Amino acid sequence: MVLKKTRHYLPNGFKKFVVHNASELDILLMHNRTYCAEIAHNESTRKRKEMVERAAHLDVAVTNKLARLRSQEDE
Repeated sequence: MVLKKTRHYLPNGFKKFVVHNASELDILLMHNRTYCAEIAHNESTRKRKEMVERAAHLDVAVTNKLARLRSQEDE
């Protein structure tokens, strides 16, 4: 049963905010204890890496910070 007070909250205690570019992370600067960033699915690896570094600098939580950032191992 979902209560109105906790609707749209993730299990980590944050609300989700989809980020499409690094400048949208600045919006979360003042709300970094309420909202966490989720990088949009269509962002490239290079842009994702920049956004994860920027989010760490701004102390903003990112839900999918490991997506597309793992290096492939040679077999």
